[in-house]
Amino acid sequence: FKIILVNKPGDTMRKNADIDMIRMILRKIRDNTEDAEKLEVSLRTLSKYKRTNADFLCESNRLNILVLTAKLHKDDPVILKLIISILKWSLDEANAIDASTSACHMCKDCIHDDLIEIITSKRYLLRDCEMVRNAMHLLATIASCWDIQQCLDIDAFKRECTEKKMHLAAISAMLAYKDNEEICDAGVLLIHWLQFAVDGYVQRTMCSQTLRIAIDAGLDEFDRKLDLSKKKNIEKFLNIPRVLSAFRQDPIMGVLRNTWERHKDTSQIIADCGVRVQFSVIEMHRRDSKFLKCSNCEKNLPKKKERLLCSSCRLVIYCSSRCQKKHWKKEHKLKCKQATVSTIE
Repeated sequence: FKIILVNKPGDTMRKNADIDMIRMILRKIRDNTEDAEKLEVSLRTLSKYKRTNADFLCESNRLNILVLTAKLHKDDPVILKLIISILKWSLDEANAIDASTSACHMCKDCIHDDLIEIITSKRYLLRDCEMVRNAMHLLATIASCWDIQQCLDIDAFKRECTEKKMHLAAISAMLAYKDNEEICDAGVLLIHWLQFAVDGYVQRTMCSQTLRIAIDAGLDEFDRKLDLSKKKNIEKFLNIPRVLSAFRQDPIMGVLRNTWERHKDTSQIIADCGVRVQFSVIEMHRRDSKFLKCSNCEKNLPKKKERLLCSSCRLVIYCSSRCQKKHWKKEHKLKCKQATVSTIE
């Protein structure tokens, strides 16, 4: 017997019926934006039609209705949670072109402002893991849509995101949910995409003075001409005790480093993107070390030969011996011993 697989008429009819139902639900959402009870019922019904109808939802900017509804009900956690969940699976399941176009329209409607507020707000951050996770994934999806430049300049979008400190919002979420691999996945991916924003703003805001000094010393100890584009060389450099200690203790990069160490064996995204973010911070400093300032007077440091590094902890740097003596008496005398012990440990 020959079995011939064909599309059954019933499947096409069912799909058309689903599309008609989605159209009707979207009309109800548009007409009942101020009625929270009816709106919640409509959103829960729409959630049942996910996966197979994501392309239809992303076409013709239909998701715009949900974005505007989310803005009207941003203080209602139930409705906001349902909308973010629908937006997330719509972009995840739709084809690349429709997803990129929808992401572009979401940016124009400033949906990322609301998502950042969700991630950073104490109201959601420590109380609703699912809400934060979906917001993080949606942010990462929007940031990773390279085709977004069809309707919005990619550099302008990334500059806007970094100015609103989206990468720091990701760090705060990763710190609060350090054992949640899905949230950490989205956070590392988001930072990875945003690090390509112009002027290296992300790298500079994520890298403290102490970490820059440690990287500077590590480059001297290793080899400034070494090709750090190779993964083996990056890992070798990051394992220098002084550099490793500075990365782990840094208030921002320390969160990313600890996340990378915790999840790199189980998550390929964190394993790859985490290394690239650390590499970009090192490369930024190697290209331009003029951001190093004297730990005492905070003036820009002079030429390399005239710089003075604390020989004990190697975490502070000075423009002259006079500044070194002043800073030692003022505060570094106590901090130096503690830093040296923690580095050895």
